[in-house]
This record gives sequence, structure tokens and C-alpha cells, in this order.
Amino acid sequence: MGRIRGPGIGNFRFPSALSLGSLTQHYLRMKTNALPLLAASLLAASATSTLAHETGTPHGEVTAATPLAFAVEAKGPIRAPKATVLPAGTATTGQGFWKFVAARDLTPVPPDAVPKLKGAHGTLIVDQSADIVYWGLENVGWIGFSNKLSASWIVQGDPAFAKGNLHGADIWPRKGKAPLIAAADNNEGHVYLTDTTFQKAETLGIPPVEPYADKKGWAPTDVAFTGAKQLFVTDGYGKAYFLPTKTEPLAYTGKFYGGKKISNTPHGITYDKRDKSLLVSARPEGEIKRWDRQHEHFTEIGGLPKGSTVCDVDVWGDYALAPCLNGPDGKPGPIYIVNMKTRSIVSTLKPKEDLGYATAQHIHDACWYVTGKGAQREVYVVFTPWNPGDVGALKLVNVKLVNMKE
Repeated sequence: MGRIRGPGIGNFRFPSALSLGSLTQHYLRMKTNALPLLAASLLAASATSTLAHETGTPHGEVTAATPLAFAVEAKGPIRAPKATVLPAGTATTGQGFWKFVAARDLTPVPPDAVPKLKGAHGTLIVDQSADIVYWGLENVGWIGFSNKLSASWIVQGDPAFAKGNLHGADIWPRKGKAPLIAAADNNEGHVYLTDTTFQKAETLGIPPVEPYADKKGWAPTDVAFTGAKQLFVTDGYGKAYFLPTKTEPLAYTGKFYGGKKISNTPHGITYDKRDKSLLVSARPEGEIKRWDRQHEHFTEIGGLPKGSTVCDVDVWGDYALAPCLNGPDGKPGPIYIVNMKTRSIVSTLKPKEDLGYATAQHIHDACWYVTGKGAQREVYVVFTPWNPGDVGALKLVNVKLVNMKE
């Protein structure tokens, strides 16, 4: 809108002495000359607005990362486990409240899946209603872990799950119904939708939107439910867009966001129910980007330590697990625990360096597994490495009274 500058209106100033007739003539000349200029200005503004919406940065969007500071916590979101004296020399990993030990007797791999273990390049999800963790293994399909991770089996489901690679997945609980499960298969270029019966997989292929008009460059790596009727898919190994998708029926909405301008590899995508936003894991950049679904832009970018290539995040309350393929200075991949409320890294878990997991060179995914209630509650971090592939678990412990070096 124009500013008022007196005496006069806009940039027009009244002459000091004018008759009514001459004043009318001045006004008409001003109106005649100004209208084309006004129309041109409005047209230019409209074009600029359209261009900014389609190709530029939305107003108010955050584009630079803020490094996440380290801040050790003495307390966590639940009561600390009962202090237990561990055998002398037992190794731990992590700092402050968030200390873990290796749980090597858990997550056994079924014998029929062992030959495929080395090629693991998959995902982990937790069905809290059944107290089961599911692991996606390439050319095998789904493997279930029950009885507090001590028992395992290969799920006999739709053959589609065993054909390619269940690279990233998500689960959504439903009242009175089996939870929904969605998965991204980067090898087959498919998105699957099923439930925990795993008997019927609905399938989506390459999206019918402009960036994929050439039918190339589509290799989805992860999915995230935002409700029972919608999920998002990220094309981490393709053209790097992420897309909203309906579940009833399973179909793309026609919208797409991102591309290589936001990350060369937007490897993971996660729903944060606290504010209904999405967390995009920008792997090569080592950034966790918060996407405002209502305003369709990034509102926050958390930077992990330089060299940390984050694959995905898993959220439990205010805390996110951030597993990384690599750590700073080319070291084995860590799993960071991030307090999303304080925007700080509260613990760094190093399965290979601290606990001796030989296969944990590159951590591809990790999930929270919280089981039991009250004093019987136990907290685990289940993780799966890539190249070489494997699966393992860490258990939260209270080592305050343990006579050992941390």
C-alpha cells in the first residue's frame, strides 16, 4: 500500500494555488498517467509472487542449520532404571542418564535369514500394541522380534515384501483394527501399504507428477504416516522430492516438495506428533529439517556434528534417535540422542567403538523400544547397520553405583 505524504496523496503534491477547474484537470491527468503504472506494478508483483511460490524460498522459511549443542542430562523422561552392579569391565556407551550396555543375547536372526544378513539395508518399526519389533531385511521381507526381543521369526506375508528391499517404513495404530504399515522399497521403486497381518500389499509406483514425467529417477527410501488417511514418501535415492499420499484409496495427491535444493539425499522422513510437523533427515548434509505442513516450509534445521551422515530419526516424546552411516572424521557411525525440546545432543552412542559390535560400521536405522510399566519398564535402542548388515540392541542402564570406569 502507498504511504500518505502531505500535503497531497502518494507522490502527487497539490500546487500552492489552484482553481477548482485546474485542480480537476491536474487530478484527471494524474489518474490517466497513474493507472497504467499501477496496472504494471500489480502485474509485476503478481509475477514475482508466483515465481517465489514455485521456485523460491517461502517467506519466513529457515534455510541455514543451527548446530545442536552437547548437553549431558542427569535425568531423563522416565525414572532411571534400578542401579545394578554389573560385572567388572562391562563396557557402556553414552553419557549422563543415557548410558547403555550391549544386549547381545537379544534380536536373534532366524536361521533361514542368516545367509541374507550381510546385505541388510533396511528399517525398524515397533508395534506397541503387540510389543513386537519388525525389521525389514532385503530379499527376505519382515522379521519379527517378540518376548522382549528374545524370540524371532520370518513373517509369512505378501510375496512383494521379499522381492526387493524394505528400506524405510512406518506404523500407525488404529482403534479396533490392526495397525497400518507403509514401506518404501528403493530397489523395486514401490511404496507398500498393508497392516500387521502382512497378507495384502497395496502398491504405488513412480508418481504421475512433473518431475517424474520422464519416468526416471524414482527410488523411495522412507515413509511417514501423519494419520490413518495420509502418509508422506521421500525419494531419497532419486530426485529428492517428498510427496503427500492418500491411503483411502492409496494414491499420490499430485503435490511434491523439496528436490535437490533441500538435500542431495533426503534419506528419512518422520512425523512428530507434538506439533504435527515432519522431520526430514538430510543425510550428506548431516541435518534434521523440520517441515511445517500447514505453511509448507522448513521452520528449523538442526545440524549434527560435522561428518555425521544421518539416515533417519525415531521420536519418543521429546527425544529423537539419529542413527548415522558415518561419524565425524570418518569414524564409525554413531547414534545420537537429541532432546528436540532443548535442541541439544544429550548422548552419543557408539556401538562399534565403545561396545565392540564389529558390524556396526555404518548405522542405517534405529528405533526406541520401550516395554513394561512403572518399575518394570525397560528402554532399548534397536539398530541395524549396513555394509555389512546386521541387527542389534542396546539396553538403558543405571551405572551410578557400579564400581567400574565409564
